[in-house]
Amino acid sequence: MRLQAKINIRFLSVMFLIFTVVGVLFYFMIGRVVDQNIREMLDSRKAYIILNLQKKSAPIDSIISLDHSLFVRKIEKPEGYEFYADTMAYDQREKELIPFRKLTFTVKSGDRHYEVTLLQSLLEMEDLRMVIFTFMGGLFILLMVSLFFVNRWLSSKAWNPFFKSLSLMSTWKFSEGKAVNFDATGIAEFDQLNRLLENMMQKIRTDFVNLKEFTENASHEIQTPLAIIKSKLELVLQDKSLNDRQHQQIKAAFESTIRLSKLNEALLLLSRIENQQFVGKQEIDFCQLIQSRVDFFEELFGLKQIEVMFQTSEPVLFTLNPLLAEILVNNLLSNALRHNHENGKVIISAKNQEITISNTGKTQPIDATRLFQRFAKQTASGESNGLGLSIASEICKSNRIQLSYRYSDGMHHFVLSSK
Repeated sequence: MRLQAKINIRFLSVMFLIFTVVGVLFYFMIGRVVDQNIREMLDSRKAYIILNLQKKSAPIDSIISLDHSLFVRKIEKPEGYEFYADTMAYDQREKELIPFRKLTFTVKSGDRHYEVTLLQSLLEMEDLRMVIFTFMGGLFILLMVSLFFVNRWLSSKAWNPFFKSLSLMSTWKFSEGKAVNFDATGIAEFDQLNRLLENMMQKIRTDFVNLKEFTENASHEIQTPLAIIKSKLELVLQDKSLNDRQHQQIKAAFESTIRLSKLNEALLLLSRIENQQFVGKQEIDFCQLIQSRVDFFEELFGLKQIEVMFQTSEPVLFTLNPLLAEILVNNLLSNALRHNHENGKVIISAKNQEITISNTGKTQPIDATRLFQRFAKQTASGESNGLGLSIASEICKSNRIQLSYRYSDGMHHFVLSSK
């Protein structure tokens, strides 16, 4: 979830909680105001009725008003009381039972005593309360929606410099020599972050250049004496005066020199791949590329009498550097050749934008957790330096290609597919 969305959700949650509490308090406050207003109206009518009853000289047995909101009846025993109560009564105008607030009290007029009952309709007050509550609810929704969009707009404006810096960083490549300069934002926190990012990216660029130069220089300096050693050993191997024991020892040193030279080249290649030094990507049909490389390996497959079969009916296209594509295919084919047995099979199949190189070999699956690690050899063969599949894996990672392994039907399958 994006930070701006999380802020908006928390803001709306807090505002909803605040408005809910305030709305409930306001609702009860309105209720108390309405109750107080009704009590005042009843008390005012009470004072008026008491005054009129005490002025009348003629005896009154009972009075009922035309709107049935006043009832007066004579009582025998003088009992002084007054109380409020809520009741339901039939309203002639509304044609239904509606709520009323009732005030009952006694009045003494001369030597006569009366019980007076006053009724005040609560319907108008309930309607008023509902109107106010509806208005407040609508105002609450309108305010919440308005605050949401205003907060979203303000957040977008405030975070705009951050997203500009993020966009600039996403397009920056440390392998290029361009310096990165962030615009001033006017926001102290973002300006401080941009200064730190500029220093960090400059340090990354410097470290990359230094590492690249060190790797290239070290590789060159190692290759030169290795080439001299190989040439000297070749000359010594041609010496006819060597006995068998000396010849075998020098030959072992010569083979170790060759392996060391190949290891140096493989590590240099890995470093260049990881540093993204291969540019100039293009779309490549791997079916055609594998076909051409199989022709190159034809004699080697023939020596082990390995049958190569193609089951490709549609092209499989990947976008990457042509040299890396050739190295990837060579390593996978070399792996299928090296770890195959006499009279084995290699099957290349393609479908649904994925290509599979399958080979016979060991009759048990390989540990997939170590398969693509550096120097993780599948066999103890001295011909392998344990970097072939690691280089293939790094090529795939840097070009958004998925390289996976599975074992089924007695064959080892290496699958290339788009991520």
